[in-house]
Amino acid sequence: MLGKLAVRNVKRSAKDYVIYFITVVLAFSFLFAFNLLGSSSEILELSDVMNNFAIVMHVVNIFILFVVCFLINYTIKFMFSKRSLEFGTYLLLGIKKKQISNLFTLENVFLGLLTIPLAIFVGYILSLLMSFIITGLFELESIVHITFSIEAVLLLFAYFAFIYVFVLFLARRRIRKVKIYDLLYLEKKNEEKQFRKNKVRNVSFFVSLGLGILAMALFFQEFHRPGVDPSMATVLLCIVLIIFSIYGVVITLADFLLKVVLKSKKLKYQKDYLFLVRTFSSKVKTMSFTLGTISVLITFTLIALNLSSLFKAMFDYQLELSAPYDISVTEIDENEIPLYFDFIKEHYTIEEEFVYHGYTESNRNVSKVLGELGGWREYDQVVKLSDYNKLLELKGDKPLQLEQDEYLIHATREFEDILTNTSSIQEIILPNDEVLKLKDVVTDGYTYAWGTGYGFLLVVPDDAVEGLAVESTNLIVDTKEETTEEFAKVFERLLVPDICEEEDDGYTVCYSLANVTVRGSVEATNNGFITIVSFVCFYIAFIFISVVGTILAIQGLSDSSKYKYRYQVLSKLGVKESELDKTIFRQLFVFFLFPVIYPIIISFFTVFSLNHLFQFVLTTDTVYILYYFINLLVFLLIYIIYFLTTYFGFKRNIGDSQGGGFFAR
Repeated sequence: MLGKLAVRNVKRSAKDYVIYFITVVLAFSFLFAFNLLGSSSEILELSDVMNNFAIVMHVVNIFILFVVCFLINYTIKFMFSKRSLEFGTYLLLGIKKKQISNLFTLENVFLGLLTIPLAIFVGYILSLLMSFIITGLFELESIVHITFSIEAVLLLFAYFAFIYVFVLFLARRRIRKVKIYDLLYLEKKNEEKQFRKNKVRNVSFFVSLGLGILAMALFFQEFHRPGVDPSMATVLLCIVLIIFSIYGVVITLADFLLKVVLKSKKLKYQKDYLFLVRTFSSKVKTMSFTLGTISVLITFTLIALNLSSLFKAMFDYQLELSAPYDISVTEIDENEIPLYFDFIKEHYTIEEEFVYHGYTESNRNVSKVLGELGGWREYDQVVKLSDYNKLLELKGDKPLQLEQDEYLIHATREFEDILTNTSSIQEIILPNDEVLKLKDVVTDGYTYAWGTGYGFLLVVPDDAVEGLAVESTNLIVDTKEETTEEFAKVFERLLVPDICEEEDDGYTVCYSLANVTVRGSVEATNNGFITIVSFVCFYIAFIFISVVGTILAIQGLSDSSKYKYRYQVLSKLGVKESELDKTIFRQLFVFFLFPVIYPIIISFFTVFSLNHLFQFVLTTDTVYILYYFINLLVFLLIYIIYFLTTYFGFKRNIGDSQGGGFFAR
C-alpha cells in the first residue's frame, strides 16, 4: 500500500519537478562520464601528465558530491514544504510520523532511482563526446575509445547511495521533529527577514560592500607584486571576505532598493513597477540567504570558466615559447651532429635543418640591467643577424634589418619595460670593441630554444661577431611528421653525459650540458595539463550553473500557483493578456537578474587581478577581457535556457489553473 501510494505521488509530482529531475540526471551523468574517463587506460596513456587525471577527477568528484547534496537536499526540503498540508492532514487522520517519513523516503528513492539508468546512458554519450575533444587536443589520427566500465557504474551507485542516505536522513529527522501546526502552515512560511530596522540594514549593506572592495584591493595587491609569489593566507582571506560581502550585499540590497523606488512617485506609479517591486521585494527578503548562496555559486562559476580560458591560453603561449621547432638541441658537440641527424632520420623525414652558433658577450651589458631576473647564465648571448633571420624564417616570421652600428634585443615580455627604459644599454661596447646602438626591444615570438637559461638574446650585424668567443653550437630540425613524447625520451638518452659528480652519499650523478626540446613532448605535456584544468573548471562551472538554474526555476515555478490569484485580479481589472505576459516576463527577469549583477562585478575584478599573474604568458595584456566576455556569454546562454523554461512553465501553470485559456473572463 505504501509503495503504491509513493509511486502515485511520484507520478503526480513529476510534472512540477522536470527541471530538478533533468538537472540531477545531468549531474550524475557528468559524475559517471568522468569516472569512465578516469578509468580508461587509453586516456591515461596519452601523456605522462594524464596519469594524474584519474586522481584529480576523484578529488573533484568528492567536492561535486557535496554540491549535488546541497541541490538535492534543497529540493527535497522544498518538496516537503509544498506538501506539508498533505502530511499535516495525514497526521490529523491518525497516520504516524514514521509512516509518513517512510512514504516520503520511498518517493524520493523512486525518483532518484529513475535518474540512474538515464544518467548511465547520457554519461556514456558525454564520455564519447569528451573523447572527441581529447582526440582533437592531442591531434590524434584515431578516436580514443572509451570502454564501458562496471567499476564506474559501481562508483556511481556509491555516489548515489551516499547522497541519498545523507539527504534522506536529514529529511526523516526533519519530519520526526515537526509538529502538526507547523506542517499545516509550513507552505506559507518563508525564510525569516534578516533586518527589521532600516539603520541596521543600511549599515550592513555598506559594510558588506566595503568588505568586497577591501577583498578586491588585497587580491589585486597580492598579484601585482613583481617577482613575489602571492600569499595563500591573504588569498584565502580575500575569498572569505568576498563570500561575506556577497551574502551581505544580496541580503540587504533588495530592501535597500525598494525604499529608494517607493520614495520616487514617478517610478512607483509607472506601468506595473509597483506590482513588480512589491512582488520582487517580498520574494527576495524572504529567501535572501538562498539568493546569497546562488550569487556565490555564480561568482565561482564565472571565475572557473575564466581560469579554464587563461590556462588554455597560457599553455598555448608556453608551447611557442619553449618549442616552436619540431626538434631543437642547444649546446651540443659539433662532432656529434651527424649522430643526431642519423637518429632523427630513422624516425622522421627531415624537411629542414639548421646549425648555428651563440657567442659570448662577456661585458654583460644586459645581464647587469636585469640582474637575477635575466636568468642563471653568467654572460649575455649574442647571435648574428643572418642566423637570427633564419631562425625567424623557420618559425614563419618575417626577417629584420640592422644597420652596421645597430643591435637588437629580443626578450620575453616581462623584460620589455625594463629594457626599453634603461639608458645604459642604449649604446653598448662588445668585447671586440664594436660600438652598437640599440635599435629596438622585441618581445613577440621569443623562444627559449634560442638559448636555455637566458630570457633574452642580443642580435648584431654579422661582422660584429668577429673575435667573439663561441659559447654554444645549436641544432634546429623541422620534420615532415609530427614528433612524439616517446621519441623525445629515446632521443634524450642519446646525449652523452658531459659532467659526472659524486654526491656526499656516494652516488654518482651525471648530466648533459645539451638541452633537448621536442615539440611533440612539450605539446603532449601541455595538452595533458589543458585537459585536466579545462575539464575540471568546466565540470565545476556546469554543476554550479545547474544548481543555480534549478533552484531559481523551482522557486519561480512555485510562484505560479502562489501568484495566480494576483494575476486573475489584474485580468479582471482589464489588463490585457499580452500585458500580463510582459508582467510575468519582467517579474521572472528581475528575479533571475538580481543574483547575477554583483557576481559579474566581483568576478571581473578577480580576473583582472589574476591577469597580472598570467599576462607575461599570454599573447597580449588585455586578451583576458575577450576571454571574460566569451565565458560570460557561455554562462548567460545556459542561464537564459533556465529562465525561458521557467517563464513558459510559469505561463502554462497559470493558464492551466484558469481552465483552458490564459485567464477566464
